[in-house]
Amino acid sequence: MAKLPKFMIADDPVTDPDNEYIFHTEQPRFFAKRVEEDEEKAYIDIVAEVDNVDEFFKNAPGKKEELLDQLEEWYYSYLEWLEEDEYDDEDEE
Repeated sequence: MAKLPKFMIADDPVTDPDNEYIFHTEQPRFFAKRVEEDEEKAYIDIVAEVDNVDEFFKNAPGKKEELLDQLEEWYYSYLEWLEEDEYDDEDEE
């Protein structure tokens, strides 16, 4: 069986077309998404757990924040890649 990447993008175009989720494929497995409190404040937060995240990090709570920071960095790199890819597609037309 192929090894999954650490983070994957998940869409639900039928029941939740306005949101894009990030799936953490390693333990603790969970879904996160970018949450916008207002136009100036946004952050990545866990919205559904496959594994109990707090229980997993009970002896090292700082590791949870470290993982969420990695996820956020990965997600914003993904968004930059999308923009570059979209820009490249426009150049080809």
